[in-house]
Amino acid sequence: NHLLRIINVDLLPNKAFLKIFIKRGSKMQIKQENDGHAIIDHLTGEEVLTCAINIGEQLLMSGAEISRVEDTIRRICAAYDIRQSHIFSIASCIIVTLETKDHKWITQTRRILSYGTDMWKLDRLNNLSRLICSTKPPLERINREYALILNGPVYPPVVQCLIYAMTAGAFAIFFGGNLLDGFSAIFVGALIRITLYAFTAIKMKAIFSNILCSMISGMVCILTHYIGLGHHVEMIMIGNIMLLIPGVLMTNSFRDFISGDMISGLLHFSEAMITAVCVAVGFIMSKMLLGGML
Repeated sequence: NHLLRIINVDLLPNKAFLKIFIKRGSKMQIKQENDGHAIIDHLTGEEVLTCAINIGEQLLMSGAEISRVEDTIRRICAAYDIRQSHIFSIASCIIVTLETKDHKWITQTRRILSYGTDMWKLDRLNNLSRLICSTKPPLERINREYALILNGPVYPPVVQCLIYAMTAGAFAIFFGGNLLDGFSAIFVGALIRITLYAFTAIKMKAIFSNILCSMISGMVCILTHYIGLGHHVEMIMIGNIMLLIPGVLMTNSFRDFISGDMISGLLHFSEAMITAVCVAVGFIMSKMLLGGML
């Protein structure tokens, strides 16, 4: 058992930082913060590694580029005096190996099964990593802030359907359609979001989900034009195609290329191209099935 005596820090002049080191297998630091409360800061190499790779994993799942993920993990490890840190990350995996102050080597691997784009979470994770590097907070505070980010706000389904609808309508008008085409695209855009929800619920693979969603939306575009709700079926289709184009994924692939992460760049670029092909195939199939109604 560790023998620990905590001095009343309120009696210290100017509430200066109080540091007590006890070494018996590991180091424990007690420091005084500005509010007059003593906080125990006890981070082992395993805890630093877990903290760093947790943040890196969420960054990657939220759409961060590979260079940002690796740099964030490296900086967090350096903030806690890790002797060496070696990070390898691609779109689907993170491997981190580090050497602690006790010359002990430890490794963790995380498999990334899915990722998307979440700017709110990216911003909060970046702020948390800066906080860790600048103040080296105790593990309890890091875990608390990390949990708040994981349980952050999510747009409800109704709001997401409205966003899809407004985006599709705006693009249909932007590319040359009239107001009636925009209203038709609004209806189809909301249907795309509902269809994606349904395919996600049954855990359909992304390739089949993109093809079927594109085919269904293309058929609905043709039907709305056939019954007179829209004048230019091409503009209605273009407005909804823009919802399915992997623009962020393509941009991240070029950012990876520029940063020198060729493997991740090729993976992102290949995924973006395959997704674009699936979208095109879906709309082509819709015209093959209902093209006679045009």
